[in-house]
Amino acid sequence: MLKKLGFLAVLASAKADYNVLSFGDSQGDTGPTYAVIQDVLDQNNVAAKVVNAAVGGTLSCGWAAESDAIVTAGRSAFPVSGPDLVWLTVGGNDLAGDAKYHACLKLSKTDSAARRCLDAANSRLMECTKTLLDGLWKGYPDAKVGMYNYEVPCMEDYCLEEGANFLGGDYCLSQSNQIGCMVDLLSYWQTIYVDALEVMYGKEKFTGMNMLGVAQQASGVPGASQGNPSRDAGSKCEWMTSCVHPTYGTKTADAIGEVLWTDW
Repeated sequence: MLKKLGFLAVLASAKADYNVLSFGDSQGDTGPTYAVIQDVLDQNNVAAKVVNAAVGGTLSCGWAAESDAIVTAGRSAFPVSGPDLVWLTVGGNDLAGDAKYHACLKLSKTDSAARRCLDAANSRLMECTKTLLDGLWKGYPDAKVGMYNYEVPCMEDYCLEEGANFLGGDYCLSQSNQIGCMVDLLSYWQTIYVDALEVMYGKEKFTGMNMLGVAQQASGVPGASQGNPSRDAGSKCEWMTSCVHPTYGTKTADAIGEVLWTDW
């Protein structure tokens, strides 16, 4: 996590440990949870305190009603010096709750039309996420942000529809390869959301990670690897909480933690 960015050598000479804030939605408090970050830091002998301020079900645009929302959480968690690192996880609930997006998907007849629906929804979401990031760096200009664009969920039984509620909607549910349709949209969303934010702000401030395929690979899905998700199967349902969250203490969550360490 820290070594790849080169922050460890610089910060270690200035302070005894790191302050890490988890902020956003249920990835932080339900699965894989902020604890996977604490675990990999401990395992790699990095002195750090990870505090969770993520709340399941929240939206980027809900948090962004207060532009300094992350600063407020950082001051509460670390009153003296604030956060050094912020794991930001927002956006999934915005898409799930975007009625315009899902109405658009319902009318879509082609993959390109479905992507245009996602483009429009992402544009609405992006303004909120930028508001949060700009507010963070106004209060804590040296904080480093890490973010990934979720994972491929369990896609069996009722979880298939749960996945579609998050991304793909009625369009993907109407396709012969429903899983492949949702995975394709997840991969596209990665490029226009998290990857685009890294280009916008620069890797020194914002590290965008591609976690797609990681939970699948940990689940034993053939051909899946980081950045190369399978279009044929979801992640192992027994290791996913509420369909979409890698369950802490299982191989799916452990794999997420490892990528946070190597890529952030």
